Amino acid sequence: MRIVIREQVDADLDRIFEWIAKDNPRAATKIIRRIRQRIGRLATPGLEHMGRPGLDEGTRELVEPPYLIVYEVHEAQEEIVVLYIVHAAQNREGEF
Repeated sequence: MRIVIREQVDADLDRIFEWIAKDNPRAATKIIRRIRQRIGRLATPGLEHMGRPGLDEGTRELVEPPYLIVYEVHEAQEEIVVLYIVHAAQNREGEF
């Protein structure tokens, strides 16, 4: 399956990096790398549904502590669409 990254995800990654980098640039780089690797694993055949069912109907959530990668699987288009990334403790009402 092909992975499609929404623009919001790039903004989320920038925000996450900036927040962590204020105190520890090396840790910021490491967490962004881990998130990107986790997203990349979704393209592995059979792993596209490895995340848990999401709060929003039709979404799934892949945990990369302390963040959640929220995505949809579109079987007919053979696409995984990554919608946004959020801190697991963040209130997400009305996020999507």
